[in-house]
Amino acid sequence: MSNTTVRSLSRATTATFEELALLFPEMEPTREQAAAPLDVAVSVEFRGPLIGRLVVRASSVVLPAIAANMLGADQSRHLPLQRDALGEIANVICGNVLPLIAGSDVVFNLAAPVVHEGGALPSRDHDEPVARVEIGVEEGRVETRLYLFTALHVNTNPAQAVAAA
Repeated sequence: MSNTTVRSLSRATTATFEELALLFPEMEPTREQAAAPLDVAVSVEFRGPLIGRLVVRASSVVLPAIAANMLGADQSRHLPLQRDALGEIANVICGNVLPLIAGSDVVFNLAAPVVHEGGALPSRDHDEPVARVEIGVEEGRVETRLYLFTALHVNTNPAQAVAAA
């Protein structure tokens, strides 16, 4: 993992939690936070000069605080809205980290966030994050991973995939 990419992902993650969710993450999770399961996940696929996916995995205990700060206390009790709030967090982190690693003048297309039940993600054997950040939030923790794929892995154009092989 590139230190620059990890720092960029860390910066985008902490800034998003501070500015959007009004929560102040701890860069070193406490023992209790570290023990909290990562039982909900959201992914955002992106395409542009880089092709990849940003994944945010979180402890479900942090979802009500995220939703309450983003949507209001009344909305924070509804599980679908809690997941939507986490999806928006993932979307904003993705939108903030890509210019940091690819430059501010490039354009990316971001897909809508997808919620993955139980924190498990569909993956391929070759999926390895280029950057990973874990923070403590409230009584739980959040992990952000950035994956970058080559055209061969995404298989967007079969002719290119064959030529690359």
